[in-house]
Amino acid sequence: MINLPIKLTFCYAILLVFITSCGGGSSGGDSGPSPNNPEPPSPVPVPDLQPAEPLATQDGLVIYGDEDIVNGQSIGFAVVSESGQDLSSVSWQQTSGPEDLSILASHTQTVGFDIHQAGDYTLAIQATTVSSQQLRTSLQFTVSQDSAPLSSVRLDHEATERGRVSLRTASASSTPISAIEWTQIAGPEAQDILFSEASAASAEPDNQVLVFNAPAVQSDSVIIFEATTRYTDNTESTDTAIVLVTNDSIVEDGYFPSNNLIVTSSMFSLNPLSPYASALESCVYTNSITQTCNFGRLPLIGQSSVSPSVQSILDRTLVSHAWMGERFEQYLRNSAAGPDMLLLLRATTAIVISYEVRPSFYWAATGAIYLDARNFWQTPEERDTLNEQRDFRSDFGNDLAFIIPWRYVKNNEYYPSGSYPVPQRLNRTFYDLEASISWLMYHELGHANDFFPPSSWASLSSANDPLSFFQDNGATSDIVPTAYPLNSDELKALAQVSFSGETASATQRGYQAEDIEMFFTGDKSPSYYSYSTTREDFATLFERFMMSYRLNAGADVGILEDPETNTELMVTWGQRHRISEPLIEPRVKFAVESILPNLNVTQIQSTLPAPILMDTSKDWFENIELDEIGDSVNTNKPKRIDRNRTLHSIHPHSHDLVLPIPKNQRQ
Repeated sequence: MINLPIKLTFCYAILLVFITSCGGGSSGGDSGPSPNNPEPPSPVPVPDLQPAEPLATQDGLVIYGDEDIVNGQSIGFAVVSESGQDLSSVSWQQTSGPEDLSILASHTQTVGFDIHQAGDYTLAIQATTVSSQQLRTSLQFTVSQDSAPLSSVRLDHEATERGRVSLRTASASSTPISAIEWTQIAGPEAQDILFSEASAASAEPDNQVLVFNAPAVQSDSVIIFEATTRYTDNTESTDTAIVLVTNDSIVEDGYFPSNNLIVTSSMFSLNPLSPYASALESCVYTNSITQTCNFGRLPLIGQSSVSPSVQSILDRTLVSHAWMGERFEQYLRNSAAGPDMLLLLRATTAIVISYEVRPSFYWAATGAIYLDARNFWQTPEERDTLNEQRDFRSDFGNDLAFIIPWRYVKNNEYYPSGSYPVPQRLNRTFYDLEASISWLMYHELGHANDFFPPSSWASLSSANDPLSFFQDNGATSDIVPTAYPLNSDELKALAQVSFSGETASATQRGYQAEDIEMFFTGDKSPSYYSYSTTREDFATLFERFMMSYRLNAGADVGILEDPETNTELMVTWGQRHRISEPLIEPRVKFAVESILPNLNVTQIQSTLPAPILMDTSKDWFENIELDEIGDSVNTNKPKRIDRNRTLHSIHPHSHDLVLPIPKNQRQ
């Protein structure tokens, strides 16, 4: 979810933090290691590194990977050309074996997967070099019945030079972990190594996830990391993982590199036969884009069709893994929100879903939406392919004395309702998949339709492009500050601290939850995030309305004292269905009618649930169940109070990335 602010210096401050704050260090307590207080991570040892030793060289290809493989292990293989040339395409295909392997990145130079049956396997490998040389070989490997290691590292994969990389250790043992030690054992040295902070509710060691920047390379190169997991019974287990770093063409003043964003080189058009496949692969998400493609080459979907089909949407979809496109199609065809999305997507040129996009955003520089793939996974194998870098804004506002959590609720339960701890390797239900995708899509497409409302499509010519059209015409939300303003200057300033990384003043650090309640409740905003920019205000109004109208999901917003002191997370003030407040309804009506003019918004608003206040004698989690007059539900049935929620139910930073107008295209 993104806007294009006028204050470009503000944007650059954010982008500087992006590099320095993607991961987080951690520290242990003074009491020493224990199941819930493991040893703090030590620096990753970097011995005198040598190039990785290949497994085999055959038929013009050099293969790296695991040699002694046992049942139950997570393994991986990588391939480069023997001549040192870069590979323009790769394909892996299983041709034999006792089980079907879950190879979810078969178009990349590295594959990783779990083995569940012993026996003999064969993989066929086809590759094409940049000089169009065709290379083919096969890889045979045997899986023994020997005992599998207690821990494994997921997932062996490909990364683009200078791109962000993550690896995770997973333990199959019920014995608590006392420490995890990471060591790079081969390849060019990884850069900016950090540990992704564990959830406070997970009891995982803080260094269970390793995050680093891939080094710059002159040719495709293999990095190998080793993780040793030590348990409280003095046993230990070691596993390794391969990251193949590809040499890519990175234009320093390109749209993404100039914003400190390195794009994976493994993106591809979901439908290779799409008439827009070539434009998608060159116009919306590469490290070499320096100019916006005009509408003659890549038009808005709404310029091509007023009633797009699911297939026409998939023809505009660019993904890093095929499964992401499959889940997107599943969602469009089966969700109650699917028909809305087909209409709303008319305001975009393309849909990008990638393992490394975090957070999601919309960018008028390309007219595309960029979606975080963690909203789309349904199987643990799909989840394994995701990058676990932290949102770079995660530490913003940590010195404030309050938090303003939010969540979606349906039938007095979280929406999505399921909890999916990574170690349990659970499948996610479609119900939760729909919930995870819908609020994100409504918000991002609120942005897209803000910049390109239906009333604008007829005036677009093939010579126009998204960026110049925006620069010449502005956005619908430009009206908001004068016609539908938010009045709290205090919250506007605080939002710059919480969402943009500005330094809090002494006055701001002194605000308590009661002060924030006074600022917030008398104003006309449905969320704290709405105070960050008028673009976010507009998109949030639309998102909250559509989630309530189409999916019967109400939004909660709460004001709490800082969890450091308010350890029980007691609510100072909270409300459900805030968009139905009389002061807010006109603002909602303006946003929705601007985007979907055929909706009878006034009539719909009369049917939406009335606002409900939370019970301030209860904590945030207990307030999940509210009755129609605002008291916590008091029944004799046992309550399922899920206190393991951390995704935007407690943490506020789960919305948009802010990118400036590209340097070479500013007016």
